Amino acid sequence: MASSTAVSFAQTRPRRALLNQALPILLGQLAVMGNGLVDTLMAGQAGPDVLAAMAVGSSIYVSLYVGLMGVIIGLTPICSAHFGAGEYRKVGEDAVQGVWLALTMSCIGVLVLLNPDPIFSLTNTPPSIAQDTRGYLLGIAWGLPAALVFRVFYALNQSISRPQVVVALQVLMLALKIPLNIWFMNGGLGLPALGAAGFGWATAATMWLVLGISACIWLFDKHYTAFKSIQSLKPDWTRLGQILRLGLPIGGSYLIEVSSFTVIALLVSRFDVYQLGGHQIVSNMAAMAYMVCLSLGNATTVLASQQIGAGYNRHASILIKRGIETAVVVAACVCLGLYVFDRELVSLYTNDERTIEVALGLMPWVIAYHFIDAIQTLCSFSLRAYRVSARPMLIYLVSLWFVGIGGGMWLGVWQTNPLKSEGFWMASAAGLLLAGVCLALLLAHVMRQRNALEVRPPASTDLPSPLAPQ
Repeated sequence: MASSTAVSFAQTRPRRALLNQALPILLGQLAVMGNGLVDTLMAGQAGPDVLAAMAVGSSIYVSLYVGLMGVIIGLTPICSAHFGAGEYRKVGEDAVQGVWLALTMSCIGVLVLLNPDPIFSLTNTPPSIAQDTRGYLLGIAWGLPAALVFRVFYALNQSISRPQVVVALQVLMLALKIPLNIWFMNGGLGLPALGAAGFGWATAATMWLVLGISACIWLFDKHYTAFKSIQSLKPDWTRLGQILRLGLPIGGSYLIEVSSFTVIALLVSRFDVYQLGGHQIVSNMAAMAYMVCLSLGNATTVLASQQIGAGYNRHASILIKRGIETAVVVAACVCLGLYVFDRELVSLYTNDERTIEVALGLMPWVIAYHFIDAIQTLCSFSLRAYRVSARPMLIYLVSLWFVGIGGGMWLGVWQTNPLKSEGFWMASAAGLLLAGVCLALLLAHVMRQRNALEVRPPASTDLPSPLAPQ
């Protein structure tokens, strides 16, 4: 697709363009979540020790991976703006710098995964579980470089409005994961049974296979020809600095969000198993519902960045408004579904009545949390299109940690009659509401500033494009 075509279509059919970009991303995110579900189900069948080791190992890996991946996400608005401006060579050059960045961060990540003992000491992980977890982390550590480099290819395809390419690869990843899990866990064909460690090695093998396919697509698909007129493959410190200035705060925001959920889960674990179980159930529902917000947020970032790169700030603001409107409507539908089918949904996770009652008591706060989450996610992702990421990170730090976790301790633990897990969800919703208000005000301010800079009228978008058919 030529950049002029993408820019023009997004201007004339903004909602259609958003849905065309968001739906494949949503499918891909569900496939990624499917990988974790497959691991959990298969580990559960293998026994409680395997499940515990896999759960601890995956928690460590995901927390680390999400933070490192967030830095690479800084590529998306940068490459999208280049694409919107018709600067195809710059898209490829920034992608090359993204690969250098991914490889550098992989070295840091691998060192952490191969030396998990300080983490085990902090979490008081039992020695029996820690031993199996080390095997899991050893295997998955060697897949981290492939996973991060693949995120560069992911960002590139999102930026040029080709999300369907990486979605197909993510679905393939899920299809490969099941037989590889069985093989590495149970052994066979000359491979010893690896147990819990097999899940880590299967993930690593899957990531390298998919990265190899991605490399073949990049090399042989003619669609990428215009992006490969790269002057140098060496590290460019100026470009790397631009990516890091945007990406590091994004990675920090992801870490704050993920760690806030992790810390709350650890704090809720001090209560009885019913409180913890109910919290885990509704947390999983919130995570699944968030995939819709995430896909719309990513689509809005890409399309708004393309408009900004082409010089159409006012059209970018229109796209952002349409994205927020769409998110509000979709979130309202999701919230209605959670309200009407709350008991049916909770019963899918457990048959224990006490756990079900705890989860049902939390559902009103989860519903409020999701609705607020949809709006603040769109505001945060839209700010990335304007390359604003440091201030949102600070907003998250204050809102999710000081208000969310601090307020949760006050309501859930320190009161004479503590609200327990409900107190943490009340405080989390309040913290997220504060973040949403601050991000919305910041976004409105940035949009007014950028719109005032657009002196030319948004005339024809028939830009010359090397991708257009001759």
